[in-house]
Amino acid sequence: MAAYSTILIFNSKSKIMALQYKINKKMRVLNNLKVVSMFIGLLFTYCNVIAQNQDVNPRKAEISIIARVDADSVVLRWAPSTPGGWVVANKIGYVVEKLKVEEGVEIENSGYKPINNNPLKPLSLEEWKLKATPENKFSAVAAQAVYGKSFNPKPLDESNMNMLKNASDELSNRYSFALFAADNDASTAEVLGLRFVDKSIENGGKYVYRVYVAEKTDEYSFDTAYIVVDIKSFQKGTIPQGLRYENSKGAIKLFWEENEPYPFSGYYIFRSDDNGKTYKKLNQMPLINMTPGNAAQDAQPMFMDTTVVNYINYKYQVKGVTPFGELSDAAEISAFARDMVAPPAPKINKPEQVSGKEVKISWELKNAPADLQGFIVSRSNNSLDGYQLITKNPLPKNSTYFIDDMGGEFEAYYVVASVDTAGNMAFSLPVLATRIDTIPPAVPHGLAGKISETGMVTLTWNKGKEKNLIGYRVLRANDISHEFTQHSPQIFTDTVYSEQINIKTLTRNIYYRIVAVNNRYQHSEMSPVLALKRPDIIAPAEAVFGNVIATDSSVILKWYPSPSSDVAKQVLFRKKQNEPEWVTLDSLAPKTSDYADKNVETNTVYLYTVISIDSSGLVSKEAAQVMARPYDNGKRPPVQNLTAQHNANNKIVNLSWNYTPVKKEKYWFVIYKAIGEGDFKEYKAVKETELSFIDNKPTTGNSSYGIVVKTSAGGESEMVTTSLIIDEE
Repeated sequence: MAAYSTILIFNSKSKIMALQYKINKKMRVLNNLKVVSMFIGLLFTYCNVIAQNQDVNPRKAEISIIARVDADSVVLRWAPSTPGGWVVANKIGYVVEKLKVEEGVEIENSGYKPINNNPLKPLSLEEWKLKATPENKFSAVAAQAVYGKSFNPKPLDESNMNMLKNASDELSNRYSFALFAADNDASTAEVLGLRFVDKSIENGGKYVYRVYVAEKTDEYSFDTAYIVVDIKSFQKGTIPQGLRYENSKGAIKLFWEENEPYPFSGYYIFRSDDNGKTYKKLNQMPLINMTPGNAAQDAQPMFMDTTVVNYINYKYQVKGVTPFGELSDAAEISAFARDMVAPPAPKINKPEQVSGKEVKISWELKNAPADLQGFIVSRSNNSLDGYQLITKNPLPKNSTYFIDDMGGEFEAYYVVASVDTAGNMAFSLPVLATRIDTIPPAVPHGLAGKISETGMVTLTWNKGKEKNLIGYRVLRANDISHEFTQHSPQIFTDTVYSEQINIKTLTRNIYYRIVAVNNRYQHSEMSPVLALKRPDIIAPAEAVFGNVIATDSSVILKWYPSPSSDVAKQVLFRKKQNEPEWVTLDSLAPKTSDYADKNVETNTVYLYTVISIDSSGLVSKEAAQVMARPYDNGKRPPVQNLTAQHNANNKIVNLSWNYTPVKKEKYWFVIYKAIGEGDFKEYKAVKETELSFIDNKPTTGNSSYGIVVKTSAGGESEMVTTSLIIDEE
């Protein structure tokens, strides 16, 4: 079935005269307009209102029109707006004209061509009988409305208002029933002169149709109806939407949604008892969805089938009647009726504990129905919701108790429901079952924590798995060997605990443990100890020097280290007297108490101090300074590799040696000579830059030479000697 076209309705000739714009622009606008359709069947619902409207304009009627596009034709439907206008128009008939419009061409109010040879009006009664089939009840209704004997009333006494009202009511009813029949049957609409099918159309064409009463008459004034049709708008028609059902005992109620924006005029419901092979119509007249005028919202279409047997599956079809009197495609659904009456609810007795973890739930049921299937038992930690089924299948209908293993639960709420063979259930009131708790909670684990710079302690731990756990107690001590005490009697329900502690103390650590508490106030064993280090804000005590020993080559320092337990290292400093800056001499272990400074110069005054640094980086005061001056003992290293060689040709003795000074100072070499067994006598002085000496006056026989290093500070080395024998010439 085709859907309605993209159309625009005009009820007045003057309106079409005002629309002077190009058709291409017009069509873009039309696609966004909601079709102003007059659904004729609704006049039946509001016939009294229509009759009253005649009092306002008793001699004027408008003609409203709608259109539908098929693949090869355009179907037009129209009707006058008043009963009186309908009677007059039936006598004269209607003219249908068409104007083809081109893209980019303005719509003119001329050039229309009639598409019906003679004015369209109801067939004569004889013609009607030939065209209508006897089983067409809508055709019979329309014929009675038009040609019924009681249609022509006797002359009315206009002073008798009751007679006027009765005549008006009869005319309105005829009018409404006739249009109702036209809405529900296309052939009836045709014999009433209210329908026309135009098959002379072109694919992709655009047409303007107009319908008007064939002749002017003094009895009534009629408007001309206009409609624009785009042949491209052909689409597949819709079906009733949202079909669903509710079942009850011996009845099935069908629901569906009113189609928007084109509601159906009525509906037919079909049922199949053989799984869709054949269908039987359940309503001989269309089901019309009517909403009272004072209703807050539109009524929803529905149909109640009370001729069904419980638990038998039926298939239903719902078809809508379009305003063109045609049936839509069917919306389909399967449904069945069932027993919705629940059995009586059982009454639960006081639960009993029958073992360490088991409780007995017993109940009574009076006046058990014949279709009782059995009982189901549910459990929850909340009396109002959260119930979980603990019996997989219904217990036998003669059951009176159930024993439940509560596992880790120590209290729970129970409900028992009676179930019939249709699955209907009735629940008892909930009862609370409790069992004796003799098992304390497990030891808490996962205890961790930290202390901020301001002394705020934050502890966290893992939550226990016990169902009846209510919280924890926090214990602490300043020494691991002390007894742990509870800081507050409060039970903490969270797994995070915070408190402020004193950090201005020499006690470096604080220790915590926690215990879990259940709803019977049973306490777990204490958790393992958690040691937290307080933030260090106290610098270590300073060291104290005990002794200073100066030698000719070093300064030996001895001191008492800082007594603070958290010292991480010591730093030793040195500077020369009258120098402004200290120089780091060495970094030492926390307990080091002596140091030998060997990189010193004699006769130089040195100052020393030491500081202690703890694990937090805090620095002690400087130890009281000590002073030392290494002295010069005068000893200097002797020369090395002293040799003496006699040169007979030149008659000289050549001496050579090596020397490495140990300090920067002025020095020189003094050469000594001994003849035979005589003593060494100072012979010659040589500069520090010379490492050799030539003796131009050697002595025949045994001669000995010696060298001593002397310094300007009075230092002197040991003598190094060598000997040689000079032969006579």
